[in-house]
Amino acid sequence: MNTIQQPYEHTSGIKDKYLDQLESDFQLLTEIVLTQMTLIAQLLDDTQNPEYTKQLKRNEKIIDSLDITIKEKVINAIILFTPRAVDLRKLMAYHDMTISMERVGDLIQNIVEGIQKIDFSIGGFTSYKKILHKMFERTDHMLKNAVFAFSGVSNEMAYDTILMDDKVDKLDRKIEKKLADGFKDQTNDSQTLLNIMSLNSISYYIERIGDKAVDIAESAIYLIEGKDVRHTKSIKKASPESEEPDRNDPETAQTD
Repeated sequence: MNTIQQPYEHTSGIKDKYLDQLESDFQLLTEIVLTQMTLIAQLLDDTQNPEYTKQLKRNEKIIDSLDITIKEKVINAIILFTPRAVDLRKLMAYHDMTISMERVGDLIQNIVEGIQKIDFSIGGFTSYKKILHKMFERTDHMLKNAVFAFSGVSNEMAYDTILMDDKVDKLDRKIEKKLADGFKDQTNDSQTLLNIMSLNSISYYIERIGDKAVDIAESAIYLIEGKDVRHTKSIKKASPESEEPDRNDPETAQTD
């Protein structure tokens, strides 16, 4: 009896070690992406600091490498271990979340390029930093919640992440409206126009990071509940907290 079980136990041990290594790789990927979020916020305050851009570029190379490594390991695990339903859901969640994390890395690089094009010394542009910082804070919080929902197996945090997306969308629209209203009745030079286009792009990229956080949260829900909630309108509806603007938060409150 024992000799029959030994090959299975040996294979099971290899599988567990393989999955542990996969989890470790994913944790490293998330740590680097979250570090990128911190660095990009610091770059916004100190656009001329070359150390931030160097570190961001170095980290992006690591993200790209981990993206390939994790996706290859997921495929190999499916082929080698013919996983059961629970393990298969976890593997597919790793695969989908890795795609989202890699995309966040790409979006951060787009934001770096946008920030480097902006001259904040031109009148009227410094105020946008505050709104962008608010967007960074909220998307960073969404990413952390989504990742914790996966690693901590908390479907409640995953659902909260999905509902938080509305606030980031509102800030994106606020920047677009403020730019349109603030510069529509004046003649703008080339750098001012470049500033406007770059701010619009940065705001859009941050909003897309929020969307990727939602994708990760949906993957966490799939892992925990075995349920695909993508495109489910009942979850997308605003939470009671977000139905009315926060009057104490000037960044999301409606302005006339």
